[in-house]
Amino acid sequence: MIDLMNRCRTLAFIMLLQLMFFTVSAQDMLGTTTGNYAGINSLQLNPAAMNNSKTYLDIQLAGMDLFVQNNYLFMNKSDYRFGNFFKSGYEWPVHNEEYGTEQRIFYRYTNLRNKNAFIQTRVNGPGAMLLWRRHAFALTTGVRTVISSERVPIELANFVYLGLNYRPQHNINFMDKGPVRGAGMAWGEIGVSYSNTFYARGFNTFSAGISIKRLMGIGGMFFYAKNLDYTVLNDSTIDVSNIEADMGLAIPVDYTANEALTTPLIKGGGFGFDMGVTYTRLAQYHQDQYFNSLCSQPYEDYLFRVGIALIDIGGIKFKENATRMRIDNRSSYWEHVTSLNFTTVQHFMDTLSYKFYGDNYSAYNGNKFTLWLPAALSVQFDYHLRPNWYVNASLIYGFPVAKAAITRPAILSVTPRYETRWFEASMPVSLYNWQLARIGLALRFYSITIGTDKIGGFFHVNDFTGLDFYISVKVFFNKGKCRNKRSDHCIGNDRERIKR
Repeated sequence: MIDLMNRCRTLAFIMLLQLMFFTVSAQDMLGTTTGNYAGINSLQLNPAAMNNSKTYLDIQLAGMDLFVQNNYLFMNKSDYRFGNFFKSGYEWPVHNEEYGTEQRIFYRYTNLRNKNAFIQTRVNGPGAMLLWRRHAFALTTGVRTVISSERVPIELANFVYLGLNYRPQHNINFMDKGPVRGAGMAWGEIGVSYSNTFYARGFNTFSAGISIKRLMGIGGMFFYAKNLDYTVLNDSTIDVSNIEADMGLAIPVDYTANEALTTPLIKGGGFGFDMGVTYTRLAQYHQDQYFNSLCSQPYEDYLFRVGIALIDIGGIKFKENATRMRIDNRSSYWEHVTSLNFTTVQHFMDTLSYKFYGDNYSAYNGNKFTLWLPAALSVQFDYHLRPNWYVNASLIYGFPVAKAAITRPAILSVTPRYETRWFEASMPVSLYNWQLARIGLALRFYSITIGTDKIGGFFHVNDFTGLDFYISVKVFFNKGKCRNKRSDHCIGNDRERIKR
């Protein structure tokens, strides 16, 4: 068991480093999703937002973002420098723990709050958005990886990170009703979106939109447990009085040989949905205008706009190389844990079944499972203060739809911004998971946006608990801006000239 925990901790750390060095996704990319030039990026918060764009054609070339945040491990601010990530061969400062012999980079927060973590990477591939009259269409592609854990008790986090030899927690009966959740999934997606302004009269317009995404699962795993009742007697003995748990695994590994298994690459499939509505209070009375080209479509300015949406509703059913296990209110007394040496994933799962059921097969609960997306309620409010100046308030509230689900932390943000066609600057101020206050900064220079929702992650003002960075590259074309001047006139005006 100790050997397995050491392997798990090593694997988790390696995954974290890989995410931080080699892939790049922020959770909500507030600097690219809330403005009037957000275009195709606005789909991430509300598909109905497409109709409010200042652009009639928005072509996504590439977008990448990274989000890492937790409330358990941190790097001391005196040890942290963002630039050290890019130094070849750099070794981070380490320290000795009071218990154990390992040297560690991270320190621990020892408060009694439940521990949570969220890591998300997103690579947005080619895509495009087109507006025609009251209709908006979009095609999107992307690859995402999300890892989440929620409501992990401090004592369980300590045992996982430090090992069973953490003596201050020995001979204490820990009971937690839970649920404790952990999940991770990597998938590709291809989406189509449609939005329509179904009501436009006077100063009021309403739009509704939907996105449908085909999901292709590359790998996934989850753990869900409640009614935890256990005592760690010493560094080699665990007395589990009761546990109710579910676990699923579908990763590119041969479970019997611990070798990479890349065929088939896609382990499962499914669908995802986003759907939302927006209400816009216009600055001037709405008038239906007729135009003879895409570029001559008019943009209607607004006083304020309100939107609400459900995002990331759906899941992936894993069937290839998939295993599901269940422990249904069982007990187990594990002695000589340190002598156990799990050589393969299959060996570990068989041992788990044997320890709780007395045989190697009763804990298995099928060879397929569905892992659900990080579903959330998205609410947006955008107010036009004065020419080129706006302020946006958004709430992203995550909720799991099943036991096997990725959990999304809550984000409450206020984002003032200055925007023109050629330049945009925004400063998101957000409250993460109702606990952590953050300040970000995003800058757009025509078609290139670079930003962060946590600018402190690039400096050593505070202890390092996570990082946030995103970039977007696209090409867009404004409404009412035609290269051929004759196209600027609407059909109605052309008819007036003919009459004259």
